[in-house]
Formats: sequence, C-alpha cells, structure tokens
Amino acid sequence: MKRSLYILIAIVLVCFASCKSKKQVLDKPEGLINRSTMVKIIADSYIIESTVHLSADTISKSELAQKYYKELFQRYNITREQFVSSINYYVSEESSAEKLLSDASKLIEKKRESYHIPAVSEDKTNSGAGAVDIASGSPSVTPGLDTIRR
Repeated sequence: MKRSLYILIAIVLVCFASCKSKKQVLDKPEGLINRSTMVKIIADSYIIESTVHLSADTISKSELAQKYYKELFQRYNITREQFVSSINYYVSEESSAEKLLSDASKLIEKKRESYHIPAVSEDKTNSGAGAVDIASGSPSVTPGLDTIRR
C-alpha cells in the first residue's frame, strides 16, 4: 500500500459538498459497511488523523497514517475500497451524512470522557488536521469535524 491514506474527514467533506439532492443518489455498494460500524470507523479515523497530525516531525506522517489505517481496516475486517464506497454511499444523502458525523462526534466525546481528557475549546477544534490523501499520497489540510457540521 504505497499510497498514503486520505483523511476521512476530507472524503466526507468532498462527498458532502458534492451532494445536492435530499434523496439517496447512490445504489448500495457491494460490501456496504453497516451504519453502526461506519460510525465507529469514522470516529477511529478522526482519532488516527489527530494522532498523525500531532506526531513528531521526525516521524513520516504518511507512513504513520498508512500503518494506522492498515490496522483499522484489519480490526474491522474491511478493505480500503469498502471504506471509500461506504462513505460515498452514506454521504450521498445530506441528512444521513449529518447524522453519521454527529454520531461519530458523540462517540469521540464518549471516548474522551472515558479517559478523563479535558474538552478542547471551540477555537482549537477548528484549527484543522494535517492529512494525507489516500489516492495521491499528497499532504492536505482539512477542517475539524465541527467545521464540517456547520
């Protein structure tokens, strides 16, 4: 897997921005990841991207992202293609995308609380996260989850 991994939020943002219809515009893809699992994957992906973004500059962020996403895909027994096609399907309908991101955000908050990590102020959560594009391997900067929900 020589290509770097895209930040999940970038995929969601691109797909979300391209959606204009209120109805589901895509047919269910083969191997669609069920919604409850997708919420967990999105939450884990956001945590991965945050971890990669905050990692020391001496570590290759691209290699680190690849490693974490490979582990994520193995944990959920999915392929990158399933991941991408499932995201595209769920975000093709605006209210579904909003609910998916909202549920993922709530799950992240529950995880944060379970580890007794203090909440980050609003202005810090929107500073963006450095990411790596799944397809091209090029670095990108994307907004935080709160920015996408607005």
